[in-house]
Amino acid sequence: MEIFLGTLIFFGLAMAAMAVGVIFSDRRLKGSCGGTGRDCSCEEEVRRDCALAEAAGK
Repeated sequence: MEIFLGTLIFFGLAMAAMAVGVIFSDRRLKGSCGGTGRDCSCEEEVRRDCALAEAAGK
């Protein structure tokens, strides 16, 4: 039981440290397929079009 509690505390502290890092980095979280609120899918052709549109300032 002591090992379980130690592991639980360790992972809790690790998750808390990652959360603090995200908060202080001042960056938005985004998904692997273009972020939130976009109609980009994971297909390579669509990702390329989204990257071009983003570079153009759309």
